[in-house]
Amino acid sequence: TDVGLPGGMNGRQLAEEARKQRPGLRILFTTGYARNAIVHDGRLDAGVELLTKPFSQAALGAKLRDILDAQSKPARILLVEDEVLIQMLAVNYLEEAGIKVDTATSATEALNKLQLVPGGVDAAIIDLGLPDRRGEALVEEIRSSYPSLPIVIASGRGNEDVRNLLATTSAIAFVRKPYTSEDLRSALRGFGIAC
Repeated sequence: TDVGLPGGMNGRQLAEEARKQRPGLRILFTTGYARNAIVHDGRLDAGVELLTKPFSQAALGAKLRDILDAQSKPARILLVEDEVLIQMLAVNYLEEAGIKVDTATSATEALNKLQLVPGGVDAAIIDLGLPDRRGEALVEEIRSSYPSLPIVIASGRGNEDVRNLLATTSAIAFVRKPYTSEDLRSALRGFGIAC
């Protein structure tokens, strides 16, 4: 989509609405001037690509090929879990599904890893009971920097309790502990992540 669109909705708003329907959707923006509408702190949002006008058909084709090829790479997930045995089990489940896993045992470590992982992550799986702060607070912090990053909440609490805590947060899925490999994979597939 072009960033500048007629009719009261810009390309960013269109992309946000499309992502509500298909959370894993890759977005290619084209623009000749409104770069700041999609760039934050010098970087694009996760899953967003930019092609500056004017561009040739060859440049468009190459950019689309890059996007499609990137989708065929294994997904990369940040797993935030402080219980060692649960973390080991989840890593095993995810790696068996062909997913690359980065782990963190605290909210602070998770935020640091999100900034340092080359190429970013495709989603995060977050335990709500973390040693340095509540998982809900971590979700809010992640959303402030990565508004469209899909997040799976893993909790021993009932899903309704957790949903109520995060009712206004988009791109959220829930799995209840103890979870199975299929529970995690199903939640990730809901975001368009192949596993």
